[in-house]
Order: sequence, then structure tokens, then C-alpha cells
Amino acid sequence: MDILKTLPDGLVIRRATTDDTDALVDLQTHAFANPDTGELDHYLGGWTRDLMSGKHPTFRPEDFLVVQDTKTSALVSCTCLISQNWVIDGIPIRVGRPEIVGTLQEYRRRGLVREQFQILHEWSRARGEMMQAITGIPYYYRQFGYEFALDLVPPRQTFVPQQIPELKEGEQEKFHLRRAEQNDLSFIAELYKQSCARSYVSCTRDERMFEYENFLENNSLNGHASWWDLIETAEGERVGILYHRRYVYQGRHSSHCYEILPQFAWDEVTPCVLRALTQQANAMELEDKQPLAKLGWFLQANHPFYEIMPERTAPFYGGYAWYVRVPDVPAFLQHIAPLFEKRLAASNFRGLTDTLRLNFYRGGVEMIFENGKMKAAQAWRATANDFGQSGFGNAAFPELTFLKILFGYCSRAELQAMFPDCLADGEKTNALLDVLFPKQISHVMPIH
Repeated sequence: MDILKTLPDGLVIRRATTDDTDALVDLQTHAFANPDTGELDHYLGGWTRDLMSGKHPTFRPEDFLVVQDTKTSALVSCTCLISQNWVIDGIPIRVGRPEIVGTLQEYRRRGLVREQFQILHEWSRARGEMMQAITGIPYYYRQFGYEFALDLVPPRQTFVPQQIPELKEGEQEKFHLRRAEQNDLSFIAELYKQSCARSYVSCTRDERMFEYENFLENNSLNGHASWWDLIETAEGERVGILYHRRYVYQGRHSSHCYEILPQFAWDEVTPCVLRALTQQANAMELEDKQPLAKLGWFLQANHPFYEIMPERTAPFYGGYAWYVRVPDVPAFLQHIAPLFEKRLAASNFRGLTDTLRLNFYRGGVEMIFENGKMKAAQAWRATANDFGQSGFGNAAFPELTFLKILFGYCSRAELQAMFPDCLADGEKTNALLDVLFPKQISHVMPIH
């Protein structure tokens, strides 16, 4: 037993092994049970079985942490770390994604998640991951140094059958969908990369990951399991890709990536895709017995589909966000220095020689520029306590709010409007912040 830490009351934290799979699934299905109905969450269990299978390209069973009660041998809390590579405007960065964070009701409020996150964060640091990101319940992960700072795309919907274009009498479909095959993986990779180009932040995938998602991630209860489909002409010419779930749930069938080659027209291809996807979804298993009523779309806010058919893609609930943690902000800024230099070169601040000091109240950072190049980003702390004093810095960002403009989630003006203590020492600084940290659109399809 690989015990990493001993806790009070006979509890220990250790790495999981494949022998823990059934107990781990049982823990999760009960920890995530609906508190109102008591319904168990079997879909997390299916995801876990695929992660524990040893087939995942970036995950191994020992990447799960479990808390075990030695008095009963029961697993009572867990989480895991899914390592992956993201890209920020062309600059690669390693990311750790904590996931499946759950504790049995009777073991909550003992700090078990905090203890596990300390270990996960150390694992992530040792792997060279400069940031961690997680999607999770409101507020909770702020306790561990995370801030809502990156777009989690607001979904849209197309009602079935009301908003599905009908094929005109006498016409034949010009395009159809088919399940991807092994020899399609390089084409999928090419189109996926094209799709990511619309996003400030995106997740890198290689052919091993596409192979896993399409052929190896096959537990019937995995709520993330999806198909990569090919869009083809009637003659079999490859046109595009569609990534969509393998089931219908709550009357909805969801898609997360839709892309076509630039020589084809979105308004010509999309009606065929809508009809073909509806036909596929109508033949799928209904997880909760609710028949198909809508197609769900989780695409970039600037996706062409939304622009050419806004009347068929209505929002169905507001957006949410990724929690992000950046433990070493100066090192992170230094890593993405080419972005700042590119933005300066395209602005009225080209050739900038100056020091920008950012006050985080409990710390801070200074960015040193010479002739438009960022010479250094280093830790800095204010020597004055009030706005307007010389040691206060050029701009101030309370708590972790700086992450919101770092990842393009908010503009500088939006942030200042939300937080009275988010300040700048003048309009020149405001203008420079706008150049260095513009608001951006992102769509991250994470490795799961």
C-alpha cells in the first residue's frame, strides 16, 4: 500500500491501484448521488472505469488519490490528476486537471480534499505543469487557490424537429455523417487544430488521444464518451468532423466540436449535418427515457455555425467558467512573453522601455520591458498602502482577479467596474493593460 500521508481517525491518503476500481466506482456513485432524490451517479463511475483501464494515453491508475478508512478498509474520498497540454495563442503550456473530487457525506468537513489537493499540486509541479484547471461547483475551489478565469462556453440548442431544416422534395443529401475509422485520425487531427485556431486557449490532442476517444473509451456508463464522425460528400470526399456524445440525456444530444475544410461552405454543409445528427440521435439509447427534443452545441462563441444560423442556435442557459490556478505568476508571464511582445509590436506601445508593476495586495509582480521585449517578470511587493503613493504600483488587482485578464476572461474595464479596488494610476496604464491583456474567446475541450 503506497501510503502518502497518515491523517487523524485512522484515515490514510494513498495512490490508487487497479484493484481499487470497484471500490472507487462505488465511492463516486454514492458521493455524487443526488441529495434530493438519492439517485446514484453511475456516469462518473463509467468514466472512472475507463480511466482505470490503463488504455488512456496520459493517465494511469496511480494518478488517482484515495482516502481510506483503515478501521473499515472503505474508500471515503478521492480525486485524480489528468495531465495534458494546452496552447495559449500558439504557446504550449503543461496543465494539470484535477477531477472527480468526491467525499462520502459522513466524512465531509474534515479537510480531506484540501489534504489531497496539496499532494496533487505537488505532483503537478513535479510534472512541469505551470497551471491547474478544473470545472467544478460554485465557489468551492477558491479555497485552494483557484479563480474563475477562463471561458467555459455557454451552450446553445437546436430544437428537434422544429428547427431542423427539411430536405426539399426531390433533393438528395449532398453530405452525410459516418463513424471515423483508424485511417481518419490524421484528418481529424488536422481539422481539430483548425478549430482550435479560433480560441485564445485550447487543448492539444494527438492521434493517440483521438484513437482513445473513438475506439478505446467504451464503457457504456461513461458520461464523457463521444464519437468522432466524418462529414463526407455523396462521393466519399472528406469534408469535416463532428464530435458528439454517444447518448441522449434529458432530451438533449450534445456536440462539442464541428469543423469543415475551408473550401466548403458552412451554410451548405450545416443543414445536412443537422438532419444526419438528428437521425443518429433518434436511434441512440435514451439514458433517462426522455425522447430527443434538442441538439446541444458546446462550441466557441465565434463559431461560424452560430453566425450563419443564429435563429437555429438559441442559448439555453448562461455561461460558466473554468477555475484556474497559477502558483508562480512571474514564471508564467515569462513563459508567455512572446505574446506580450507581439501585442506591443502591433500597438502604439511598440518599442516600450518601462517597468509595469502590478500590485496583488498580498504580493505582486513587475514586468520589465526594454525596446519592446520583456526582459524579466519577477515577484514584487508594494512599499505603500494607498493608491496614488509612489510605492503602490501602476495597477492593483485584489485577490486572484488578475487571472481574469491574464486568460482573457474579462477586459480591464470590466474588471475595474466589478472591483473598486482594482485600480490603475492613469489612462496610460489602462491603455497598456488593454494592449497586454485583451479580452479573448476561448473554448477548451479538455483531456478527460
